[in-house]
Amino acid sequence: MSPSLLLLVLLLAATAAASTDDSSVSVMPGCQRSCGGVGIPYPFGIGDEACFRQGFEIRCMNNGSAGGGEIPVLARTNQTIPVLSLSVAPLPEARVLLPVAWQCFNSTGGRTGFYPGNVNFNEAGVYRVSNIYNELYVLGCNTLIYVKGVKNQGGASRFNYKFYSGCVSVTNDTDDPQDGACAGLGCCHVDIPPGLTDTTISMFGDGYWSHADQEFCPCDYAFIVEKGSYNFSASDLTTHVPSNQTTPQRVDWSMPLRLDWAIRDSDSGSISCAQADI
Repeated sequence: MSPSLLLLVLLLAATAAASTDDSSVSVMPGCQRSCGGVGIPYPFGIGDEACFRQGFEIRCMNNGSAGGGEIPVLARTNQTIPVLSLSVAPLPEARVLLPVAWQCFNSTGGRTGFYPGNVNFNEAGVYRVSNIYNELYVLGCNTLIYVKGVKNQGGASRFNYKFYSGCVSVTNDTDDPQDGACAGLGCCHVDIPPGLTDTTISMFGDGYWSHADQEFCPCDYAFIVEKGSYNFSASDLTTHVPSNQTTPQRVDWSMPLRLDWAIRDSDSGSISCAQADI
């Protein structure tokens, strides 16, 4: 067994036996143990490249909000993705916050702004969106939205991606959506396929189904969220609407997501003990 793999095994074993106290988080010598109250266990790490394995870098940044403070974020992503927690054992996962995808319409059905929710957090291939602990929610009226992931490589195919999952939410009456009910009237939800490495959400605009004269439901939303973390409220169809719909504005709404992680020999699988000579 190589010295680096031996060290990794020892650190993972120590982390499994440790408590959640930052002082007991196993890190490489001289490396930062936590950021913003979140423990950073190896193979994650902050700062020098010796503090983390490739693909597991965490950055500690000022959150920029009132009161200041620092927050951990995933490194090498196409946008800021805050980290809520990191664990090695018994379940290797990262809990993060992802922004909600959205699109808004005016009274004539013209789309006034949108954010498609495309997030790339998997440059090094270590993460998977957990299909066991997450699900897709769609909020809106006359809305078809789906998530897709993992592009097909070469060859003829009817589809550009290997994985698709989505649902339809419809209603023409402001009284149809009911708090806690998410079965197609203003809200729908569905399981996601296994193996998602990133999130790409497709939202059909005004050319598909009309959004005219639906002031009671001016926006569509879509998000993959940790199961049990979201409960539909009819007010969500209007609460998060941008104050000025004539120009594209970001909806300030995020949801917790659970990512599986592994030390992989390729984008298709994890390193086994035999392959790693452990």
